[in-house]
Amino acid sequence: MSDRLHSPSHLHPQSSSESSTSTHPLLAGTSPDVRLLQHASVDFHEPAVSSLPQAGQWFIEGSAGTGVTTLLADIAVDRVREGADPSGVLIIAPDKESGSRIRAHLAARLGATGSAAHSVSEEREPEDNEAAHPEYSSTETMVRSVHSLAFALLRLQRDAEVRMLTGAEQDAIIRQLLRGHADDVERGAPLVIPWPEEIRPALGYVGFARAVRDFLLRAVERRLGPTELIEYGELHRRPMWVAAGHFLREYEQITRLAGTEQYSAPELMNLVLESDVDQLIAGRWHTVLVDDAQLLDPMAGALVEKLLAHAELGVVAGDRDKAVFGFRGANEKFFLAREKTVDADNRIVLTKQQRFAPDASRRVVVADSPQVHWDVVADAVRRRHLIDDVAWRDIAVVVRDSALIGRIRRALLASGVPVTINPTDVVLSEQRIVANLLLALRAVGNGISTLSYSEVEDLITGPVGGADPVSLRRLLRGLRRWAPDERAAETLRYVLENEVAELDAILTERELAVLERVKAVLRAGRKAVAAQEPNENILWAVWEATKLSTRLQTAALRGGATGSQADRDLDAVMALFDVFGDLAERRAEYSLQACIDFVLTQELPTGVRDRRLSPPDAVAVVTAHGAVGREWDTVIVAGVQEDSWPSLGETGSLFGQEDLVDLIDEGIDPDVPVSHTAARLKEERRLFHVACTRHRSALVVTATDSEDGEDVMEPSRFLSEAAEAWGMSIEQATAADATRTTGAAGGTTIAVGDQNEEEPSALTVSLLSAPAFVGRLRRIVGSAKATEVERKQAARQLARMATAGVPGADPDSWWAARETVGERPRRERAALSPSRIESFMKCPVQAVLRNADEEEERSLALDQGNLAHFYFEALGRGVDEEWARLEVLDAFRVVQTSPHWKRQTELDAFQDILDKTYRFHQVYANAEDLLGLEVGIDVEVAPGVRITGRADALQRVGDKVRIVDLKTGKSVPTHKAIGEYVQLQAYQLALRHGQLAAGNDVDSGQNSGQIPGQLKVVDGPGIELEDATLMLVNTKTQKLDTRVQAAMDEESLDAFARKLPPLVEQSAAPKLLAIENKDCDRCPVRTMCPLRNEGTLTTDA
Repeated sequence: MSDRLHSPSHLHPQSSSESSTSTHPLLAGTSPDVRLLQHASVDFHEPAVSSLPQAGQWFIEGSAGTGVTTLLADIAVDRVREGADPSGVLIIAPDKESGSRIRAHLAARLGATGSAAHSVSEEREPEDNEAAHPEYSSTETMVRSVHSLAFALLRLQRDAEVRMLTGAEQDAIIRQLLRGHADDVERGAPLVIPWPEEIRPALGYVGFARAVRDFLLRAVERRLGPTELIEYGELHRRPMWVAAGHFLREYEQITRLAGTEQYSAPELMNLVLESDVDQLIAGRWHTVLVDDAQLLDPMAGALVEKLLAHAELGVVAGDRDKAVFGFRGANEKFFLAREKTVDADNRIVLTKQQRFAPDASRRVVVADSPQVHWDVVADAVRRRHLIDDVAWRDIAVVVRDSALIGRIRRALLASGVPVTINPTDVVLSEQRIVANLLLALRAVGNGISTLSYSEVEDLITGPVGGADPVSLRRLLRGLRRWAPDERAAETLRYVLENEVAELDAILTERELAVLERVKAVLRAGRKAVAAQEPNENILWAVWEATKLSTRLQTAALRGGATGSQADRDLDAVMALFDVFGDLAERRAEYSLQACIDFVLTQELPTGVRDRRLSPPDAVAVVTAHGAVGREWDTVIVAGVQEDSWPSLGETGSLFGQEDLVDLIDEGIDPDVPVSHTAARLKEERRLFHVACTRHRSALVVTATDSEDGEDVMEPSRFLSEAAEAWGMSIEQATAADATRTTGAAGGTTIAVGDQNEEEPSALTVSLLSAPAFVGRLRRIVGSAKATEVERKQAARQLARMATAGVPGADPDSWWAARETVGERPRRERAALSPSRIESFMKCPVQAVLRNADEEEERSLALDQGNLAHFYFEALGRGVDEEWARLEVLDAFRVVQTSPHWKRQTELDAFQDILDKTYRFHQVYANAEDLLGLEVGIDVEVAPGVRITGRADALQRVGDKVRIVDLKTGKSVPTHKAIGEYVQLQAYQLALRHGQLAAGNDVDSGQNSGQIPGQLKVVDGPGIELEDATLMLVNTKTQKLDTRVQAAMDEESLDAFARKLPPLVEQSAAPKLLAIENKDCDRCPVRTMCPLRNEGTLTTDA
């Protein structure tokens, strides 16, 4: 509800001789006797009223929860019931949402069914506690926002069609114009607008377009046109003002060419004030009531001033502590000036707090990590609903910035909390279902070939296709089988455009259903296009073919987290139909693609029509600014961090926006340095105060204090100020809270068998949800640290939950309690690679799982090593050095994924590796005693154990052979540790059990002149070794550095060979052995390791 909509207050007039910020007791004989009836719910009843203001100019001020809006509504109701014409009553609300709430309140108070505040009310029987009322009717809307009022006044003055531009539409027009200027700069064409040279590269950026729009809005709000902006810019030597003035002129010319009169909100206000508005409003409204007047901008204040001058009764109400929209151009000057112009006897200050319950609670919680913070927020919401029986719709999460809304929403939905978000906080084209429908429309209008492969994937895996990623992969594999010579992406496009009968024998029923679903949508759309249906009918045909309406409606009516998402999707689709319908009326000539482009180009949230008869039963996630004028039973103010709250960044610094505002509003020369930090800090503190006064019963303020991660997260200074003001300490929430033992939490004593044992508290979980609770109990069951009592009670509760069908509670569903389906036949010929033997010795789990992880996400170091080896091999095969270097450098640039500022440093380092590799090649590859490069190895070194791989080079040293290995990694063994270097030991073992061969011929010991790389090592009597040398190419020194491992004796080789059979067993077995070692803390797969806490199975059963 709006601020104070169901709370009465005592009224206290304020003496003109006293401070405007203080409140005073009732002054006898100087104040009207006013008494408001407290409303316990939104079912407003008849107030007991005595001597409410009837005439004159009045000023009302009250802090949050003291009943300001309720008083204004009571004044309006009293005027109507005293016989005043309802059409002459006008309440000006700060915005559309607040107006809707006040309108509903008036309808309830006037005893109508809901239409009294709109047009004509209907008769109804009075309730038991309500006096009978006559029928009230109004030919005017009684509640309007100030911009809605300006629009209505302008339409009365104009014969031509007048339309109000949304912020998203205006932003799209400005970006389109600036893109044209950016194209002119790129082509070297002369510019129509004198943009300064240094900012021309930024003309095409979205951030620059937003800066232009904000600056022009502030200028127009101060009634500055293109000529005035240019003059001010030239006078004060501000070239950006001059350019903005020329741009404003171009913008006005373009919008006039649209065929209809289109104006932004400030332009509407400006036109109304420049017209003969006094004649239009004279005698039109006898009662003018203004709510939250501190939120008006200068032009809005000027229009309201004119309305008040013609009214019999004028009331201006507000709260200076809620002046928080300075970034939109609003200020409290009109409100404070009004206080001074109103007689002292007509000033009313409301002081009695009516919103907060007597037992209202407040908490301040600081978490030690972002994840714990989201758990704290979700847990607070769930506990309030489940334990205190507060409806979801009576809970709100308030954040400072809209960027946090998505993160909070995902955290709540993951915890099973239904969520609702104001549609004006979300860009329409960014809604998943809308984006998917737009893709389908593009495919209908332009063909599926116009979509990129990623867009085709989105179409199939989105709401239209309904496939999951696994189904998509299976579908693509099936299409590859059908057309092995074609790219799967192209085949997918083909089968979506054409009927292919033979797919029935290749694809599964599920895969065919996915294809048919998308094809049905495309067929329906094309049929509508062929029939030359209007664009909104084409959209309807596509939507109807998706068959989503019934499923989403059913889910929405079912409620819960899934229902809230379905509700949101349906709202988004309705908004999309509204856009297409509006375009059909205003732009009948638009093509289907033009309608699609219109939606896609709007990158700001757009106001939508709200058709709800009642608010959804879901937790509201709103920004602090969006919470102004509203209240809930429970409010969680989340993410109160120092870097975002207070937000002290200067607005519009590129254009000197605040300098222009100071010049027009205060007469301060732009060249005079003025700091606005103190003013911004005060506004941020007021905003925090607003957020922390939206609750009736419970308030939780949360933040994160963490030095881990990329950014240090520090709680806002406002947290400690609030805790001190409320006389409480700040609670600390840590990750350890989620795993604390239940025994420490106490609990109730229950009988188990023949003894009394303490039952674990049901609330000692980090998040009060079924999955968290089941997980907690499962951890206790499998914990060696838990007591026998704890394990028994946890098992007992799990049994109860399993009987009730709670997912995850039944032990049969636990991985550790399930038997494997069966074992695959082991490979008859298992082999070990020299490069992986050491990792298998250290830990088989890491060796296998890390290898699988690297297949999914290759590191730059791995790609760098592979490319260096390719380069070394290419040189050995006689490839031109310059050409080989260019090729691997190009490949290296392709695999780089680091930030651009870091890429040149990485490239330089890789160049150094190639330089040293080339120098080593000069030393080894040009030697006459070179046996071969990239020599293949496939040798049995023990029964059932084979070593396979490649040696970078083999060199003849007398009658012996030297093994040469290229080392591209940064970790280098010391001279002392090289003797135990496992990879070189494996090479030595393989060569001592093999022989050199080229083709089918065994080499006789002489270099036969074969092409390097064709030589290989196969089973044989053994090769006498000189040593094994490691070539280090990734060192910081310029000199060529090596490590030499001496030839191993027979005893050492046999000892090394005896270690290999268990490794072969591990590499081929269906079960892997986890071995604890010194590198466990750095292991990339530790979250899957049974030896680690984060990887332990949920039970040891």
